Amino acid sequence: MKRPKLCGLLLIPLCATAAAAEQGFPNVKVDFLADARVTLSEGEPSWFNDWLGKGRYGGTHWAGDSIEKLRLAEVSAVARAEINWDLSAFVHAKFDPEQNKPVDLVEAYLKYKPAPSSAFAYEARLGLMFPHISRENTGFAWTSPYTITPSAINSWVGEEVRALAAEGKVTHHSGAHSLSLTAAIFGFNDPAGTLLAFRGWALNDYKVGAFSQLPLADLPSIGADSDFLNKQPLWVHPINEVDGRPGYYASLDWDYAGQYKAGAFYYDNRGDPEVIKRKQYGWDTRFWNFYVEAEPIEGLTLLSQYMVGSTLMGRQQYGGMYPVDVDFEAVFALASQQFGRNRLSVRYDWFATDDNTFVLEDNNNEWGHAWTVALSREFRERDQLTLEYLRLDSWRAARKDIGYAADQAQTTIQLSYRLRF
Repeated sequence: MKRPKLCGLLLIPLCATAAAAEQGFPNVKVDFLADARVTLSEGEPSWFNDWLGKGRYGGTHWAGDSIEKLRLAEVSAVARAEINWDLSAFVHAKFDPEQNKPVDLVEAYLKYKPAPSSAFAYEARLGLMFPHISRENTGFAWTSPYTITPSAINSWVGEEVRALAAEGKVTHHSGAHSLSLTAAIFGFNDPAGTLLAFRGWALNDYKVGAFSQLPLADLPSIGADSDFLNKQPLWVHPINEVDGRPGYYASLDWDYAGQYKAGAFYYDNRGDPEVIKRKQYGWDTRFWNFYVEAEPIEGLTLLSQYMVGSTLMGRQQYGGMYPVDVDFEAVFALASQQFGRNRLSVRYDWFATDDNTFVLEDNNNEWGHAWTVALSREFRERDQLTLEYLRLDSWRAARKDIGYAADQAQTTIQLSYRLRF
C-alpha cells in the first residue's frame, strides 16, 4: 500500500520539471560589465600596495606625488537562471587587477520567491551572498548608480562582509506601506573585522572574491616582530570559516510607496577570538546598521546610513583584555539629482575607530572624513560615463610606525566608463 504513494511522491518533482520545461524553463541570461578608467591620484600610497592609504588608488611611496593611469578596473560576469516560476539562481564572478586570483566568485545563490497569495510575501536565499546592508550598491554587479566609489560603510561591506547563508524574508503589504523582516544563519565570515582593526576604514569600490586575500601593512604589531603567539599574517582571507560556530543577522525594513524607506540591520558572526585556523584568527565582530532614504521630488534621492559596532581577537589576557579590541563607527549622507540621462551626486562621509586595549603597543585609533562629488551620464540603457572627485582627510596613529605622518590627505579624480554587454 505504501509503494504507490511513494511512487506518486517521486513523480511530483518530475512533473514539475516537465511543466517548467513546457513553459520555457530554465531561462538563462548572462551579462557582462567592463569598467575602464583614467585615474589621477595623489597622497599616501593605497592600502592595496601594503600601506595605509584610504583609497583604492594613491600617490607614490614617499613623495606622495600624483599618479596618472589608464586602467581596466573590473570585468564582471553575472548569470541569472530562472529555473521555474518561483526558483532562480544567481552567480557573479569578476576579474580586477587588485584581486590575487585571476577570476573569483563574488556571489552565488539560489532564490525562492513564490507569487504572493495574500498580504504576506515570502522569499528565501541559500548560498554565498551580500547581506542587504548597502543602500548605494543597487546597480548591476553590485555597483552604485550614484558614484564610482561607495561610502566607507559600504566599501567595508564589499571588502569583508560576505556570508554563506540561509536567509528568509517575509513582507507584509498594507496599502502603500510594507514592512519586511529578514533573518539568516551564516558561516564563512569569521575574519571580518581584520581590516577595520589593522587598516581602518577606506573608500574604494573593491569587492573581495570568495577565494581572495587582502593585504595588510607591515606594522610592527602584526609583522615578524609582533608579540602574537600565533603571528597574524600580512593578509586576510575574509570569506573563511575558522571556529565552526554559525553567526546570524536580522533586519527590519519599512517602505512607503517606494518613496520613503527606513530600516535597521544587526550582524553578529559569533566569532571565537581565541581560535586560529589556516593562519586566520576568528574575530568576534558585531554591528548595527541604520538607514533612511527619501525621494521627496522626482529625480531627487536623499540617503543616509549609520553603522556602529565592535571587533576583537586573540587570547583573553589578565584583566579580561583582548590583544585587539576596537569599536568602529561611520556615517554618510548622500544627495543625488537625476536630470534625464544625467545625474549629479554629492556625499559626505565621517568615520572613526576607537582602540580599547594595548594602545601603546598597537594603536588602532583613527578618525577621518571625505567628500565625494560625481557627475554621470547614461548612454543607451546600459552604459555609464562618470567623472568623480574624492577628497579624503584622515588621522591614524599607526602611520608613524611605517614612516608617515599620522595626518594624511588624499585626492583622487576618476573618469570611468562602464560598458554592459
